[in-house]
Amino acid sequence: MEPPSASDSDSEEGDICGIIEADGLALEELPPLSAGSKAWRLSALQVRAPQPPCQEDEDGDLVMPRAAAPEYAETGLVGWRIELERLATSQLEQVGLQLWAGALVLSDLLLTRPELVRGRTVCELGAGLGLCSLLAWRLGAHVLCTDGSAEAVANCQANLKRNGAGEVPVEVLRWEAPPTPKEGHAGDVWAAEVLLAADVIYDAAAAHSFAQLVASLLKTKATALYMSLEKRIYFSATTLKSEVSVYPQFLDDCALLGLEVEVIDLSEIPVHFKYLRSRFYELVAITAKAAPPKDTAD
Repeated sequence: MEPPSASDSDSEEGDICGIIEADGLALEELPPLSAGSKAWRLSALQVRAPQPPCQEDEDGDLVMPRAAAPEYAETGLVGWRIELERLATSQLEQVGLQLWAGALVLSDLLLTRPELVRGRTVCELGAGLGLCSLLAWRLGAHVLCTDGSAEAVANCQANLKRNGAGEVPVEVLRWEAPPTPKEGHAGDVWAAEVLLAADVIYDAAAAHSFAQLVASLLKTKATALYMSLEKRIYFSATTLKSEVSVYPQFLDDCALLGLEVEVIDLSEIPVHFKYLRSRFYELVAITAKAAPPKDTAD
């Protein structure tokens, strides 16, 4: 399938270049599917045997792991080669067509704890290239892959098909205008038991809509959202500048909406791809707070 066409896709003059992918990420570059395209890349990355995470300290120095990798479930995916078509550069509205480092962090969680998704109905929100949806599918989940951009959805469909997951439904889902629940609909976001999201908190208005949608889903059927992000820099679609205040605002929104955010210790999550874990990465589990017990006065 040809990548989606866009007015700026074939230019190397995009706003965002070289700041999305993880430090030290090893990608195999393949011949592009679209002849003459400068911006589109077909890249491959491989699932490796889990390694203890090598992380940065507060000064940016690498801290070598002191222990062997934690025990992990055997998934049978070590050595699996994943091909993804992506943009090398993009305009701001096309960031879902690049590979974000948070997708690797969330993928590491899925590979370390496959029981989170195996046999469950999973919806990825803001799926981008579809890497996490693809892994959840390989780990035995029933997956609905969504993104707010029709262009990203078309590319995601192609990536899933390229890696053998062509039956996974991919739909446009705009957080500010989610669909109404459809009883018995297999591709219904409201049927999801588990939610996934990677690097979706970068714009204040979108993050607010995302929090509201997540709260509604967690109070319907979903039990948890597993979300990864890089806290260092975000891009505002309003100001077109880098912003650092969106994540704290998102956490405030979660508290107001009755959601509980638990930080997952990344030192306990092995690395399954060749990249360096930045100290700015964070991985969280978000759930709905339990309702207080009712007063049973005599």
